[in-house]
Amino acid sequence: MKSRLIALAVLPALGGAFAPTAHAAVTIPSIQTIETQLCPVGGATSLRLGYGEAKQDPELRKAFSIGGTPIAPFEEARAVYTPWSEQLSAIEFNGASPDGDDNRNFVEKMVGQLEANGWVRSDGPKVFATYMMSPMVYTKDLPTADGLRRFLLQFDAPGAVLLNCGGLDLLKLSEAESQEVLAPGSPRPVPPQGHDQPLANLRAQDCDDPAFREKMMARLTAGDRTGVTDSMDEASDQERYQSRLRIWLRWKMAGSGKINHQALWDIEEKVAPREAVQMEKDFIAFAGSVVAMDKARKQGDAAAECRAMASLAAAETGKSGGEAARLARINAAFEAEAKRLGIGLD
Repeated sequence: MKSRLIALAVLPALGGAFAPTAHAAVTIPSIQTIETQLCPVGGATSLRLGYGEAKQDPELRKAFSIGGTPIAPFEEARAVYTPWSEQLSAIEFNGASPDGDDNRNFVEKMVGQLEANGWVRSDGPKVFATYMMSPMVYTKDLPTADGLRRFLLQFDAPGAVLLNCGGLDLLKLSEAESQEVLAPGSPRPVPPQGHDQPLANLRAQDCDDPAFREKMMARLTAGDRTGVTDSMDEASDQERYQSRLRIWLRWKMAGSGKINHQALWDIEEKVAPREAVQMEKDFIAFAGSVVAMDKARKQGDAAAECRAMASLAAAETGKSGGEAARLARINAAFEAEAKRLGIGLD
């Protein structure tokens, strides 16, 4: 996947993060919406499994951007690609739902709807999905633009409504590539192109200007995120590069026979272990922005929605930037260890 974050239990922190407010119950997507839009079956309504980002329909790609038209009850959608071969493997959807009763209702009604329409509960190993803690997992064969394909759908509501739907074969490929199962001769990743000037995201202080908001929304509608998510996109590119480099270095080093996988894991844990506190902060920042965006849209408050977009972009920038920096420390340690052991990295 382009970015990878292991979610831990953060519900105790969320309890104080969002005060209860009066709001409508969370919408449950119809089975048609699930099977033709939320799951990437290709065609006119969804992205196409197994294809790279550049080969996806440009009009459909707009939906997976800040400012894209949401599919209720979700406020944000993102395409997930395999971490090495970069094929579309799934789509993740996130939406606001800070109320416990709504969360339970979402899960219960989703279960009933899926089971009434041929989806089969899976008790097998779960495939990683961002921020999910105790996901419900279902499978079903669906017709796609490339023929019949088995899909794996996961959903959860740990303070927000989350759904991930993807091709089971490609989700398994993602896991394999994450474990350094690469084709012989796979080349070293190339760093993303740098920028002459510092990049910036949308600023909250600009959102009070109606003319600015109108121009911004016109650009987003046209698929142009310039000036809205520039820093976020740059941070995401760096995270993707460092993640791919980590996979490649581990593959090269383990394949040399001079170091085993456990020793590589030990280096990671010593140099830059994942911090549970930081992951909790990332989730709270993300969820808070999604809740604010949902509230602003329902109230028709364009300025508040714009500020929530700015907050979401800042949260995602911080998460990707922090993960890119962590991975860079790991990769530097791998390079140093490879040099010490005499492992060629050409």
